Amino acid sequence: MFSIISFTGPSGSGKTTIQKYVGAAPIITFTSRKPRKSEVDGVHYHFTTRENILGMKEKGELLEVTEYSGNLYASNLKTIHEVVKNQQTSSIVVDVHGARELKKHFNERVLLVGVFASKDECRQRIYSRSDSNIEKRLYSYDEDVKGMLEICNVVIINSDENWLKNKRILDFWRKNFIKIINIDPATCDKEE
Repeated sequence: MFSIISFTGPSGSGKTTIQKYVGAAPIITFTSRKPRKSEVDGVHYHFTTRENILGMKEKGELLEVTEYSGNLYASNLKTIHEVVKNQQTSSIVVDVHGARELKKHFNERVLLVGVFASKDECRQRIYSRSDSNIEKRLYSYDEDVKGMLEICNVVIINSDENWLKNKRILDFWRKNFIKIINIDPATCDKEE
């Protein structure tokens, strides 16, 4: 049974939008960056200091820590263990490094979903949310896409023109969510 749906992909690809649309309870991660105007602490991220994240890392409290555009992002290991232990189904947005760590520690319990959009569409989306660090955020685009394609079980092409098709697929996921998530991956025929 999958306990965690992990969304990964380049900045601006729409990971958080798709996570929200699917509707699985989000695992709130940590960041040292400042909140955007519409973001709320404890809802979008746990906004904290770089020092606090590094302290949690030293204590072994984090699954992974990634530096992105000069800010730290991290996932709390205890929270993820609780989700898996309680057989809840939750979702998380992580970079490729975080997805690899999830797979390494919780292999069959994680569904890795890649979210792809062209570099131009990502650039436009980042621009539209008034983020002035567009090129910094797209610096690792090629590496993010390559890693996502290597590790993810499913990849969603999240282009603007493909959104209606994606909505139909995601609506199916939501409608049949319990059936899909509660499939035990160990019982699936891997040769099909």
